[in-house]
Amino acid sequence: MAGKYEAEGTGLSDWVTRKNIYTAAIVVGAVVLAAAITFGLLTLEDVQSFIDLALRLVSILAGIAVLVTAALARANVEPPARTPER
Repeated sequence: MAGKYEAEGTGLSDWVTRKNIYTAAIVVGAVVLAAAITFGLLTLEDVQSFIDLALRLVSILAGIAVLVTAALARANVEPPARTPER
């Protein structure tokens, strides 16, 4: 019987098959990136600037997440003005 996200008969219910597919995807991605750099389509400076941009975006998103979390937590610190009688 297939799991919730697995199709019967595809062979993807086997963890070894899924692991091999993921490994192949990683290898293909690395080969494409290496070929792009080797053939001059992508320079090392381009890669470094992309990493710099990604780090800036992640830091901005992390800062926003902290601000929203802190604001929500601060709003919920005080107890209710009165509790309903039972």
